[in-house]
Amino acid sequence: MQQILKQLIELQRIDTQLLELENLKGDLPHQVSLLNKQLQEAEEVLEDKDKKLQSYKKEKGMLEIEIKALEGKQKKYQAQLFEVKTNREYDAVTQEIEAAKADVDNKESRLLELIDLEEKITNALKKTREEIEDLKTRLNGKTLELKKRLAQTEKKEIALRDKRENIIHRLDPRIRSTYERILKAKNGLAVVPVIRNACGGCFKTLPPQKILEIRQMNRLCLCEVCGRILVWDENISEQSR
Repeated sequence: MQQILKQLIELQRIDTQLLELENLKGDLPHQVSLLNKQLQEAEEVLEDKDKKLQSYKKEKGMLEIEIKALEGKQKKYQAQLFEVKTNREYDAVTQEIEAAKADVDNKESRLLELIDLEEKITNALKKTREEIEDLKTRLNGKTLELKKRLAQTEKKEIALRDKRENIIHRLDPRIRSTYERILKAKNGLAVVPVIRNACGGCFKTLPPQKILEIRQMNRLCLCEVCGRILVWDENISEQSR
């Protein structure tokens, strides 16, 4: 058991160093991730707006063709007015002219509406493109900064993770599971030494009998208050007595 507890002490030392390396990165990974998400969303908005713009342009083009055709009909009907011979024919041609004019008016109203929509969405596209360029600039800057920090710690992190894996694989699965569970629950601090006759995690004073058991290092002892694994570290526990 002493060997197992020493392995746990070493494992905690490694995990503490890994946590310190992770803290050196600060919130840069989160910032990079957030900027990536914002950029993706902005590009999706840009694509959607561009599709709407193309749709407006297509409808506008069709309306212009239809209006031109209707205006041609109007001219044709206007010419027919001089050829009619009865009031009935006159009324029929007049109705056609009025129907064509009403149709032209409706289509011209929609055309004006489309022109307004096209102008608005063109301005919105410009703003979205500017936003995307700004996001790309910020993302590139944060990504470069993160890469520099990763380069500073990469070799040490790889070495620490190799050591960690070596220890983890040698631990009994139940011990490993207990350690990992406590590590996760206690913000990266699962194994703590006795300091001044107290738990090195929550600083709760320990009974003399408990301290004796911990010092013997022949069983896994957990703090009754915080649940961390208690160990006797000669370099710390002895000096703090």
